[in-house]
Amino acid sequence: MILKDDTVLLRDFKREDIAKRIEWETEKTEWQLWDGPWEYEGLTEEQKKEELQKYIKAMEKWAALYETLPDEMPRKSFQICTPEGEYVGWCSSYFINEDFDSDKDGDRLAIGIDLPEESARGKGLATHALELFMAYLRKLGFTELYTQTWSGNERMIGLAEKLGFTECGRESKECTVRGQQYDGLTFRIEL
Repeated sequence: MILKDDTVLLRDFKREDIAKRIEWETEKTEWQLWDGPWEYEGLTEEQKKEELQKYIKAMEKWAALYETLPDEMPRKSFQICTPEGEYVGWCSSYFINEDFDSDKDGDRLAIGIDLPEESARGKGLATHALELFMAYLRKLGFTELYTQTWSGNERMIGLAEKLGFTECGRESKECTVRGQQYDGLTFRIEL
């Protein structure tokens, strides 16, 4: 399945995306300073290798799934590409509960975005990607969406506000990043 406008192209995950994801996990890791950086802190090299192997297996399953998934089946994520087809990131969704905790049985849908390819930033790709993703989710029947980040991620806070999200939840000192405590933030928008 493909969604696109003049600025961005969203598509399904492909087997050839695995190599780029490995590069973003092992070489071009700057994006990890912003997307859940506490998840990466304190891991030993052995733990990092184990996590990477689990991730590769998961990606292989994703690729196999999307190779056979018909376009009419709902998607919970898309890969972000430039209009020319360069793979630069992804947007995804997950369910949360009334306490804003991730919960596969939750009744609220949250969306997120990662743009690991630094050369793709500052060009409107993230804005357009989330706008397309939100319009897709609206067509699927969602009437409200959430997004979550931490108080130190000013870029994501700015993007959420630009798209019309408003803060609806704040967990004081929820995470520690590079030795400093930050609040966990949840934003909401009606579609």
